[in-house]
Amino acid sequence: MEATRVLLVNCVNPYVEAQNRYPALGLGYLVAILNRELGDAVEVRLIEEDVAKTVKSWRPHLLGLSSVSQNYNLAKSYAELGREAQIPVIIGGYHITELPSNLTEAMNVGVLGEGEYALVELVELYREHGELPPAKLADIEGLTYWDGEERVTTPPREVVGKKEKNLDMLPMADRSMMRVRPHSNMLTSRGCPYNCTFCASTRFWPNIRYFSPEYMMEEIRHLRDTYGVKYITFHDDLFIANTKRLAGLHELVMREGLPKQGFRFSCASSATRITDDTARMLKEMNFVSISMGLESGNQEVLTRLKGKAFKVDINEQAVHTLHKHGIHPHASFILGEPLETVEQMMETYDFIKRNPLSLVNLYVLTPLPGTPQWHAAKAKGLVSDDMDWDQLNISFELDWQRVILVSETVSREELHRVYQKFRRLRLYKYAKAMATH
Repeated sequence: MEATRVLLVNCVNPYVEAQNRYPALGLGYLVAILNRELGDAVEVRLIEEDVAKTVKSWRPHLLGLSSVSQNYNLAKSYAELGREAQIPVIIGGYHITELPSNLTEAMNVGVLGEGEYALVELVELYREHGELPPAKLADIEGLTYWDGEERVTTPPREVVGKKEKNLDMLPMADRSMMRVRPHSNMLTSRGCPYNCTFCASTRFWPNIRYFSPEYMMEEIRHLRDTYGVKYITFHDDLFIANTKRLAGLHELVMREGLPKQGFRFSCASSATRITDDTARMLKEMNFVSISMGLESGNQEVLTRLKGKAFKVDINEQAVHTLHKHGIHPHASFILGEPLETVEQMMETYDFIKRNPLSLVNLYVLTPLPGTPQWHAAKAKGLVSDDMDWDQLNISFELDWQRVILVSETVSREELHRVYQKFRRLRLYKYAKAMATH
């Protein structure tokens, strides 16, 4: 029997640099698990562009798509290519997980949540039957699929490593079909202990789990020795959630001598996890920058966005702790929370102005499916489950007159005026930091 050809497509806009900056590690794990579990029985390709051309020339047996909500229109167009070529289409990712009802007629199956083992079972099913028969799909957990004109959803699949809170049973993400630059990325955990009202991540990753320090060190060596990587950004939602694991990685990094080799790191953290001890460890490992979601300089707005555990004074202390240890503090802020006033926005402006932040990212609140902000916006009729998903992909900076706004207190024109003021401050901070970064 010939190998089953599986084409995996990362549904991103190839012309938007931010969507193509780093390898798509989620799909890299799918490639790796298929190769490990099925070996020569499967041939996998991973692409981000030229989908129509590849479908026509390579003729895959299965077409797998991964998409966030902002790019779901693109996923739907790719699914139509699969249907026209009579190829079963499997869709996975954040969007279909939160909105299974968005499974289109061109999509045979939606994978809800983590996809590694579900995809292996789907490929095995295809190899056995030459199709994905609905009667058999019912036996696979974590799916939504069509049975005639009815959409059926199977019981949820338990996330990988839930009981052990460990992900080491997964193979390393396969990057062989990706462009890996000297500054690359890693994922070393899944999930986050917090439940910010605007964040879709914790809805997709319901439990926090980790790769061990030993696993992480093996991947770091692989990136260094195979691809010449010299700088790694850890793209975990909260890289230092587990300080014991951080200490274990610190020991291995120092033993390997990576700082002396000029190897550099950066990551994301909550300000609540930044202490003198953690900052000292990070600095010794040659972490050059830490990104934090500080969101607001006003306590009421911050509490509504992130919860009672987050304090403006703790955020400020974290910025100064990192700066003191010679690590560049980066921060993101959100404008346009429903009840936020212009005066409260200006408290955020003053926070940015007075603190030694090297890089500031500024966002206008966008309601993403599955989040509390989404449900609130949906109740007001601002979004819907069958909306034009390109609306979530509009940049406030480039097209402020069309972007979805959830603010109840500030007009679109006033928010744009305030945003421009923030943008000028952001550029000033960035230019000042460039001299020392």
